[in-house]
Amino acid sequence: MKQRIALVAVTALTAGLFSVVSAPVANAAVPAIGDVDLSASTAILNVGVCSNGMTNAYGTSVATVRSGADYQFEGTGIDAGTTMYATLTGPAIFKSHTLANAGAGGATLTATTLTDGTTAVGDLIVITVTGVGTVQLAFGDLSTNAPIDIITITSVAACANAAWSSSYSFVMVDDATANNATSNVDDALEATAGASLYIKTQANDAYATAITTGTMYASATNGAVLNYGAIAATPLKGTGSVATVTAAQHKLLRVDPAQTATTSTTTVTISLGTTVIATKILTFYGEAATISIDRVRTGRTGSASSGYVLYTYKDSGGTTVPGSAASFLATSATTRITTSTSAKAPTFVAAAPDANGILDAGPEAMIGSTTKSGVHVYTCGGSSGTQTFTLAAVTDVNANVITAPVNAGCNGSLATYTVSLDKAAYKIGEVATITITGKDSSGNPVSDNTTQAADGLVSVGGGSLTRAAVTADLFTGGVRTYQAQMTTEGTFNTVVSLTGSVTTSATAAYTVSTSTTSVSNADVLKSIVSLIASINKQIQALQKLILARR
Repeated sequence: MKQRIALVAVTALTAGLFSVVSAPVANAAVPAIGDVDLSASTAILNVGVCSNGMTNAYGTSVATVRSGADYQFEGTGIDAGTTMYATLTGPAIFKSHTLANAGAGGATLTATTLTDGTTAVGDLIVITVTGVGTVQLAFGDLSTNAPIDIITITSVAACANAAWSSSYSFVMVDDATANNATSNVDDALEATAGASLYIKTQANDAYATAITTGTMYASATNGAVLNYGAIAATPLKGTGSVATVTAAQHKLLRVDPAQTATTSTTTVTISLGTTVIATKILTFYGEAATISIDRVRTGRTGSASSGYVLYTYKDSGGTTVPGSAASFLATSATTRITTSTSAKAPTFVAAAPDANGILDAGPEAMIGSTTKSGVHVYTCGGSSGTQTFTLAAVTDVNANVITAPVNAGCNGSLATYTVSLDKAAYKIGEVATITITGKDSSGNPVSDNTTQAADGLVSVGGGSLTRAAVTADLFTGGVRTYQAQMTTEGTFNTVVSLTGSVTTSATAAYTVSTSTTSVSNADVLKSIVSLIASINKQIQALQKLILARR
């Protein structure tokens, strides 16, 4: 009981089209006949195997073969002195067998004096598949016992090696040449100026067998150029918008834009013969031509809390493009703004800045996750005020140096503040905007990384805040706003009390009235004066009319 009959394919091992009809039945008298797999014959036998994923284990053998061909089973899995029975059903016949003391081919094979399986090659059985359908080959020790193993082989008219199967084939776009396509999930559909994209294909037929015949065609729109090559070996840049190659399981197609000055797209269509297997829309960004300063938030003088700049690149056509991080131009440093460090480059995908502790948590959270926006963090020193420094970048294709001035501020912490509302009078149900204006000790707006001094220190008479004031609330441009809904009629104040400043509290007065009947004395007096003026005008007009008729 040391060896098994094996059935091994000459073609690539695959899985999925071979099933076991019934499970083996446990039997104490069962000899070590073993599992069945196609043999490794490379001559005229087994040339019709379409796919073979037999794994030398009961119940997991899978295979699809072409009808009209011979298939050999090979193994040495029967103990000496035991008997093996093999039965065959479906469109197939036994052609020959080589077993000790066994006769010519037939439906039942009996062996009683087999060796103990110490030789590498021993018992052989050859069958001929005569038609399309299901072939079952069963092995057992006695005709009266359940088979130890039942192998089911699917027989087809042809293997269809050149037919693309979407179930077993893959197409993916990547920005690197290494590794074969393993799924239909694209790793990259965009490229920076001067970079290439690569379309990888894994071509298999309906039997999960590699396609090795036929021609693959690729074409690109908008003047993009193509060239085929091998996986992990970067092909040369193409010279035309059409490329062809003899089909193989793994192929790599390089794609480059027609030009790099402006952003462009191309649609690449790939076919196997006349069958379109993939269409990919790719974007190639143009080379950066300018730096645009989009947002500047002031830092705080005399502390580690710094200001930040959000910037973007634009190509010569005005499209926002990704690129490498800009740098601080050292010659623009001053005692007020000493340096600036990149916290994030303008990227393809959304990402948060990595400020490495040089930016407070509040401003970092306010920036959040950005895509094609870069983030620079500048360090403040010296007195409160503004200063201009310069960001610079080297472009990806032509190595041009582009720059942009940044008018930045370094302001102090909160020293004084005032509070105001957007209106002097509100109706019940209206929402008021409350503005707290903060100044530093120099009278400049407080820095943009200044936070609310303590939680809940904004009190609204006749109403309530729509969101509570908390310590983490930041000032922006020297102001912080809140909203409150008015609920009670009367005259009230909003009171703000922030600690850590010269100003201890600030108030703003307003009135709240009902939405239908409440009218102030001033409104009544104004209406009376308007009515008297209207009557006087009518009397004067009547007098002129009477005098004119005399």
